[in-house]
Amino acid sequence: MTVRTALLIGAAGGILREVSRALADQGHSLVLFDRNEEAVNALAAELSGRTKVETVVGDITDIPAAERQLAEIAEQHAPSILINGVGGDTRVIGYEDLTTEHFEQTHLENVTSTWIAIKVCAPYMVRDGYGRIVNFASAGGRTYSHFNNAAYVGAKAAVIGMTKQIAYELAATGVVANVVAHGPIATERVAGAWEKRDPASKEAVLSKLPMKRMGTVEEAVGSVLHLASESAGYSTGAVIDINGGLYM
Repeated sequence: MTVRTALLIGAAGGILREVSRALADQGHSLVLFDRNEEAVNALAAELSGRTKVETVVGDITDIPAAERQLAEIAEQHAPSILINGVGGDTRVIGYEDLTTEHFEQTHLENVTSTWIAIKVCAPYMVRDGYGRIVNFASAGGRTYSHFNNAAYVGAKAAVIGMTKQIAYELAATGVVANVVAHGPIATERVAGAWEKRDPASKEAVLSKLPMKRMGTVEEAVGSVLHLASESAGYSTGAVIDINGGLYM
């Protein structure tokens, strides 16, 4: 295995935090991008004894500022692994209560922010003839969601479509782009929202999950690591479903 540099957007989030730990154990250098300065610095301090780690504190949804920060990262590090773990929404909002602002914000958080990281980093991957891009969608983007709303589901479906087009455009370059579509994973954020539900609501949701439970963060990580690895070189435009049978 060749040791490479990985850029993780939203690195301090529940799933990417574990992905960062696993990549560090594999010896990859890490650039951790997150808006939560305290959390990302704590993660970097933890991992600094295992590998080379740099943190970048920024808001990926502030597109002009993020593009400048990403350009500096790409120029300095030319990361060959890019993991876009951005977006997320635990608000259950009926279609009649959604506003245009909901759609604009969730598209920015999930689609535009993912695209800007690819736009900046992919040319360096193409130059070097190697790249692994992993984007985060959700089971909702594959079908529908018990946990979110139409604005979020629409944005995650757009991430899938966008990734397929980018994968097509990059297919002959040595750079692959794929999607992980997680179902309900018990990250701290999701578990917190889950605990606020009443027992009847919980039972209604669990009854629709073939495995009758949420997935663990550990179960969410494996497919991300595969798509970020050398062995994923003949997979592009693929969607890996991690949802306990919710969508199959």
